[in-house]
Amino acid sequence: MGQNIVKTGSERTLLLKRMAILLAAGAVFVLINRIPLDIFNPAGAGVLLTGPGRTALAILAFVIILWISEVIPFVIAALTGILLIPLFGLLSFKDTVSFGFGNTVVVFFIGILIISSGLTRSGLADRLTRLIMSRVGYQPRKLVFVFMLLGALLSMWIVNMSVSAILLPVALNILRKCQVAPLKSNFGRALMIAVAWGPAIGGISTPVGNGANIVALGYLRELAGVQIDFLRWMIVGVPAAALILPLAYLILIKIFPPEPLSADLAEQLPEAAVSYKIGFRATEIKALVIFVGAVIFWVGDPLLVKLTGFSLPIEMVALTAAMLFFLPGIDLLSWQEAQQDIDWGAIVLIAAGLSLGAVVFETGAANWLATIAFSPLGQLSLAVRIFLAVLAVELLKVFFSSNTVTGVIIVPLVIALAIELGLDPWLLAGPVAIATSLAFLLVTSSPTNVIPYTAGYFSIRDFSKAGLPLTLVVPFCVTLAFLLFGGLLH
Repeated sequence: MGQNIVKTGSERTLLLKRMAILLAAGAVFVLINRIPLDIFNPAGAGVLLTGPGRTALAILAFVIILWISEVIPFVIAALTGILLIPLFGLLSFKDTVSFGFGNTVVVFFIGILIISSGLTRSGLADRLTRLIMSRVGYQPRKLVFVFMLLGALLSMWIVNMSVSAILLPVALNILRKCQVAPLKSNFGRALMIAVAWGPAIGGISTPVGNGANIVALGYLRELAGVQIDFLRWMIVGVPAAALILPLAYLILIKIFPPEPLSADLAEQLPEAAVSYKIGFRATEIKALVIFVGAVIFWVGDPLLVKLTGFSLPIEMVALTAAMLFFLPGIDLLSWQEAQQDIDWGAIVLIAAGLSLGAVVFETGAANWLATIAFSPLGQLSLAVRIFLAVLAVELLKVFFSSNTVTGVIIVPLVIALAIELGLDPWLLAGPVAIATSLAFLLVTSSPTNVIPYTAGYFSIRDFSKAGLPLTLVVPFCVTLAFLLFGGLLH
């Protein structure tokens, strides 16, 4: 009886806490939506925040509080945001859904999660797991670093979303072999966050690592007449990534120190790692051919365009590869298996994030945010200017769910600002472009984050807890890279 009373009391306290957070989120929504626009739009402001823009920011703030607090399931919080947008007349319901669920990123996301399931079910992910284990061993701290480094190296040449999807089934397999339970282990949290962080960090190294990089190069060429080639980008991108990566690892294992494996489990695992030397099974060969084919088309699309004038979007490649797993004669997956392996709630999350980002853009709130963030930079020294520009983009990433969209909104503004101030556009737009893929504060700020989140080993709050200190470290690294190397090959 006593235990029941304690349990009931605990449940009552939790209920009151959840209701208080919900009321606080509602209060923030009302406050932002009711503050006079004059406060947001001081005299002389070049871009004004409209009433619809203010409401869009209020909705976004409300949903973000629900996401971080997890007071209600994240899928319901996301759908709540989709409902509020048409209810307040910002967009029609059809347009709201279209911006999210109609975005090609959602198709890509479904495709790569099916590919991840196919790699796991075929046994190929298990073989890769055993190969890594034979080299590294079942040492949690080493594994976290290896996955972060591997993700960074791969994402220099493959879009970071794809790299995150490639690493997910291997990391998931390792955690299952180590009998790590979701949300109950720092090893699980650290390894899966490393699957998100590594590709994001490596993606800044080359122009092809992230869609926003290409956007920035295009704007620099068209708006400022500045041609940045592959080598010039890498001269700043590689040092910046090399500075960020070890610091990210140290932050991650400091906040979530991985637990050592139990002695009994550690004795069993090394024996299992040897069997990767056994010959490939037919299912593994089929999965490997599909996977390598997808990677070739992802990496080789620029060459394909050059040779044929025809381009295959990464979404089409992912969806085609996913379809191949089900074809007669291949038969690597059944639909029932795919349904079990895919977190469909995460797909709702990314679609809702895209809808929220779109409404912030369509109402002009994004332009206002970017102008407020970057206009004061002209009166500062180069080092401070780069530092604050990178930090501003990292904070603005909370409002967007696409690195490319962030680049489309922000890069033209900073190029215009640089030209107006007589500055080198590359030394302002370059750091901003690099920062667009470094989204460490919120899971929903990038699909690269959502992919490992689908495995269920870390919460949105866990991600923010680790991401906050890294967000403060990144501007120092990017600033140093541009100060040392940004003027080379000028």
